Amino acid sequence: MTGYVHGYATPEQERLITQAEHWRHRLIRDGTELEPGTRLLEVGCGVGAVLAVLGQEYPGLQLFGVDIERKQLDFARVHLASAGVEAILVEADALTLPFDDGSFDHVWMMWFLEHVPDPPAVLREARRVLVPGGAITAIEVDYSTCYASPSTPALDALLHAMVQGMAAAGWSDAGTRLPGWLREAGFRDVDEGERPYSFEGDDLVHQSGYAAEVMESALPALVQLLGGDEQELRAGLADLRDLPSVPDARLGWVVHKSMGNS
Repeated sequence: MTGYVHGYATPEQERLITQAEHWRHRLIRDGTELEPGTRLLEVGCGVGAVLAVLGQEYPGLQLFGVDIERKQLDFARVHLASAGVEAILVEADALTLPFDDGSFDHVWMMWFLEHVPDPPAVLREARRVLVPGGAITAIEVDYSTCYASPSTPALDALLHAMVQGMAAAGWSDAGTRLPGWLREAGFRDVDEGERPYSFEGDDLVHQSGYAAEVMESALPALVQLLGGDEQELRAGLADLRDLPSVPDARLGWVVHKSMGNS
């Protein structure tokens, strides 16, 4: 398993902010109930993009975030300040969280477990820092479920490369595996939270652009990991961005927003 496939450059940090805004209502807020005073830890908080959304949508939370990459936390502090959200950020490994047992009421992870070698171990550590009966929310996608209709050879090659690249760098099917990982880590009452998305019409304009940004951010790693044809992959990106202009076009994938109790 290699490092973070999207990298840590400033354009990627800014993309993560845009990504959190993209999913603010449809995925982060939808189905989430958090009471004021809840002590919430985001594991793998990165640039603070999701913490900012949570802090704005649910006033009164006590927010904490951990990430192993210092430059992400430095960016997060600036972003959270500009968003008017307070959070305590700590540089730490998800496998050895620097908190006592039962320190939090809720743990949040989003697009994180797909990047770690041993997701159940990370989830067990998250369960340790939860109070008895505390809750976890974890969100992951399965890249193999991504489809475009109608497609092109270049777009098919791009989607296939994304699956292969994520499998080489982490877990391309993290979304599908997520409920099982939670149960393996000891969480109870797991709500699998499968969310099949299919976009068309005006919604397709936004979603195809979003998907293209995600895949383009991973393009250098895909070429390096797989020895892929960059010209063909870029042609696939162009076809993806052009999809909304094709009659009766659709784009979709499956996300799991899974929840469980400690």
